[in-house]
Amino acid sequence: MVLNAFVESVETQAAIAPWAIAFEADSCCMTYGELSSASNAIAAKLREMTSDRFPVVVFGHKDFRMVASFLGCLKSGHAFVPVDVELPASRIGDILSQLDSPFVVCAAPLSGALAPYVATDRVLDISGFSDPAALIDAFSGCGVPASDTWVSGEETQYIIFTSGSTGKPKGIEISANNVCNFMQWVRTFPAVREGGQVFLDQPPYSFDLSEYELVGALSTGGRLHAVSHELTADTRSLFADLAKSDVSVWVSTPSFADLCLVDPSFSESMLPSVKLFLFCGEALRHATAAALRERFPHAIVANTYGPTESTVAVTYCEIGEAELASDAPLPAGAPRPGTEIRICDPETGEPCATGDSGEIVIVGDTVAKGYYRNPEKTQKAFSQSSLCDGTQVRAYRTGDAGHVDEQGVLHCEGRFDSLIKLHGFRIELEDVEENIRALRGVKQACVVPVVHKESIAYLKAFIVLQKHPDGTPAYEEFESDAADCAACCDNGEGKVEVPSKLDLERSLKASLAARIPEYMVPRRFALIDEMPLTPNGKIDRKALAASSRCKRA
Repeated sequence: MVLNAFVESVETQAAIAPWAIAFEADSCCMTYGELSSASNAIAAKLREMTSDRFPVVVFGHKDFRMVASFLGCLKSGHAFVPVDVELPASRIGDILSQLDSPFVVCAAPLSGALAPYVATDRVLDISGFSDPAALIDAFSGCGVPASDTWVSGEETQYIIFTSGSTGKPKGIEISANNVCNFMQWVRTFPAVREGGQVFLDQPPYSFDLSEYELVGALSTGGRLHAVSHELTADTRSLFADLAKSDVSVWVSTPSFADLCLVDPSFSESMLPSVKLFLFCGEALRHATAAALRERFPHAIVANTYGPTESTVAVTYCEIGEAELASDAPLPAGAPRPGTEIRICDPETGEPCATGDSGEIVIVGDTVAKGYYRNPEKTQKAFSQSSLCDGTQVRAYRTGDAGHVDEQGVLHCEGRFDSLIKLHGFRIELEDVEENIRALRGVKQACVVPVVHKESIAYLKAFIVLQKHPDGTPAYEEFESDAADCAACCDNGEGKVEVPSKLDLERSLKASLAARIPEYMVPRRFALIDEMPLTPNGKIDRKALAASSRCKRA
């Protein structure tokens, strides 16, 4: 019988050292024994409440209940779909509607705005349990599901919903086999292979980068040190928490490290136990890697690459003096065992010569099953292939540009399409544009990334407003949540005040934030009379991008 290797590893750790801490946050901790028992309790309750094996949504944030629920879903035969409380209600509604009234485990209270999307008889609310013991006691009579009910093999282990070009998020199905193969690779990393390490648990669980610490820590007897969104937003509290964390494996996007590096106290004296900085999600810059090597001289700085569709990451490269001495962008690294990186012509699909640039195609045993209930998109991006040794695997066309050098090391060079990464989050620019165009008063919208020092600093939206017959902009169409917005205000003389640029930005941001996640909302908005066009009549994105070059030194 094929078991779930990840679940089996966690259970092994629980049997060896049930007292060891598996998860800790500022308000609570959970041992491996409690993780095993709590996940058994949730699994048994799920089996009692539903007999299907459809995906289950787990709603919450950085919390022991989330981690126990992921494991509980897998033990009861369900893929888990992590949904963070920080997402707007309408975005969560889009996800739930694609899953067809899914069962929902509430690790956090379900807001009233989400009630229309959730059937009351398909909710398991565990948000009221303040510690693992209370949760275990509450479901103690439910029994323990047998291991033959676990998610395994090519069954879907989790679904991550990311930005989609249609304005709706798309779900990516990762199998149990994908995770098993990824786990075997991660456990070979420096520090991780020693076992028992403390992993920084900062990325939201709805972001696949979090699988680095979930899989890396829990399969090796390590500890998750969770950092909430609120803590991240308060640098003083964040640093006080980190100083007492004993974090030895740092997992984050380069942007989060840059945020910490602004403060000179972020150094080895604050985090003396750090052995490995592990980055993914966006390009790692020379300045970031150099600063980390200077402040943490005894730690390894590692760059990795991989889209969600290939189970977190597929390449690895340690950044040393040789890499920093070159002016070229830092390498993404060599592929993991079981993966081959092929560079192909994006138009013909023909292989490119070594060193030539083309589209990065990932062929390997961690390539996802495809897009959830979207065979058309799946067929465009995924295909059946084989490794050089004949092993049958899947292939994924990433849409990323890059080349492989003579040593087999991958170098990334950006995107061919409108998908970008900002602070590690995947964003389809068309997704943002569709949601801007859906706002009242907007005629056209185009969003471009503003680049600063090799990486994307923020998004800027160019907007053409709808106009009255006399050619004046229809400002009164805007409805702002900002209390001081002057739009639509009568000036006492029967005239509508023309809102200021700041008023309109506030109005647009407030309206847009109700539709898409905060990280997708452009920082800057520019109102223009008309969009520049290319000779074939399309919006000239290059012209808009050129006008938006970051002026910061």
